[in-house]
Amino acid sequence: MDESLAHMDTLWVEKYRPRSFDQILNQDTVKALLRRILASKNLPNLFLSGPAGTGKSSTAEVVTRELFGDGWEGNFTEINASNVFEQGRKYLKASRSLARFYDERRSVLDNFKRITNQIAGIAPLAAPYRVLFINEAEALTFDAQQALRRIIERYNRTCKFILATQRPSRVIIPIRSRCLPLHFIQFPSSILLGYLQRIAAREGYKLSDELGRSVIRLCDNNLQKALTVLQLVAKGDINSTGSVWLETVRDSIRPQEVFALLRLACEDEPVKSREMLDRLLLDAGLSGSEILAQARADARRLRLDDDARAKLLVMLAKADYLLIDSLNDRIQLEALIYEIASTMPRIATASD
Repeated sequence: MDESLAHMDTLWVEKYRPRSFDQILNQDTVKALLRRILASKNLPNLFLSGPAGTGKSSTAEVVTRELFGDGWEGNFTEINASNVFEQGRKYLKASRSLARFYDERRSVLDNFKRITNQIAGIAPLAAPYRVLFINEAEALTFDAQQALRRIIERYNRTCKFILATQRPSRVIIPIRSRCLPLHFIQFPSSILLGYLQRIAAREGYKLSDELGRSVIRLCDNNLQKALTVLQLVAKGDINSTGSVWLETVRDSIRPQEVFALLRLACEDEPVKSREMLDRLLLDAGLSGSEILAQARADARRLRLDDDARAKLLVMLAKADYLLIDSLNDRIQLEALIYEIASTMPRIATASD
């Protein structure tokens, strides 16, 4: 292995995280509009939507850097709504930035209101306002969104809000109407491949076109995931297509628990299947849409006749549709598990 790869303790996702608009890949329309807005120093509330790994979180940080310079971190706070409302108290107590506002006597919803109110009310440091970034805003419950709408109105002069989501329809219209909408497009494979090859070259590794395209397909054009897999590929010094090794990586990104979840539900074991769901949502950190996407692929591996497989795929499609308007992935996925268990016939152990 090249000596330049010997020291790779730093994650490339963080090492190459954009610090300026010039470093944000693609998204030319979004960048041009934000540059014009920031030139006036009058930032509106922003509503960033688009697929995972397209630069929404990085853009929120870059906007704050451009506004406040070296002291940007003192005027920037991020709240991950998915972590707050799916992990609840466990996340709030462990969060370095939120734990000081946490009150264990209150519910998760009341804590969210309290935390958001207090952060928005903190006086900005040598700036006209501070920035509160709410990531994965689709995970906010309806009551949390109603509370957030009032907080946005109350602190409009001293706090600007940036919301990011993959599912804009799950955020209520009164919030969206108070923000400037910006849509982030999926990265074309050709642009993503060129970017990965440039990063690889900086790290002393030559990434072939074939292996690079395999990485992109594996990660569904998600830049963050692609950088992580690229670092693993480079660390392993894989200079061929590496298809067998990438299968191992696939299992680490899309765990076998998704397959086990499906199999157990089909075998009328909903409780065990639900335990698998908990591990996927909390430990693996997968979203509901990611679990369903992998479940669709894994459905082909189950020993089912054509009618049973078609029935299963229809249930998965219905669950995917319901997730669009749902405020809680877990509720919809648990309902899916019990629907499968109650309607699917028992099957033999699935093939490997």
